[in-house]
Amino acid sequence: MATNLSKISRENLTSKVFQQIKEAIMSGRFQPGERLPIRSLATKMGTSITPVREALLKLVSFGALEMKPAHPITIPILNKEGYLENRTIRLANEGLAAAEAAKKIKKRQLNRLVKINDDMFKAAREKRFADAIAHNYSFHIELCRAAAMPALLEIVEILWLKIGPSLNMLHVATPNSLTIAKTNFHREILQALEKRDSEAAKTAMEQDLIQGGAALLDYFDNQPS
Repeated sequence: MATNLSKISRENLTSKVFQQIKEAIMSGRFQPGERLPIRSLATKMGTSITPVREALLKLVSFGALEMKPAHPITIPILNKEGYLENRTIRLANEGLAAAEAAKKIKKRQLNRLVKINDDMFKAAREKRFADAIAHNYSFHIELCRAAAMPALLEIVEILWLKIGPSLNMLHVATPNSLTIAKTNFHREILQALEKRDSEAAKTAMEQDLIQGGAALLDYFDNQPS
């Protein structure tokens, strides 16, 4: 019998459950307004309901989930004002991350970003929209990790918790928007990173966020008031 195994604490389990659900929200695996039944999630993840409940309550405290009395926990539905606020803060923070990444990025990190971007385009071409959205999230978060600023990464993750599910609405607005919107700016970001051009990386990121989300603004504008 193995003797080097240690008992997994409940705190450890809750942390793992929290991270898995957090990643799913940020990468758009849940839809706006979708319910998150605790028991169903626990069954899917092979855990008891306690760590799932604790993870969901922590995400509620971040504003990533919504909980009302006598109602199930749900993914919030973002409106135009909320989206614009989120975008404004992301412009400042992800622009900074891109500029810092251009100074610090390692070759293996740049290669990973190139692969993620290729995978995103491949998924979009094959009409695997959910996968394309998830790869887009991965591109942005990996770039932030390359900036080597942990506090900044925490801020960006909170912003992605708010925006991730709503990126699914891009497919509703214009099914081909992801392929079109990301054609240039991700590549421009990569080129700037390779050249270690901080200003160009920051500018390309800002354009990516503005142009990439243009269809979302159209979507919000077409919703009944």
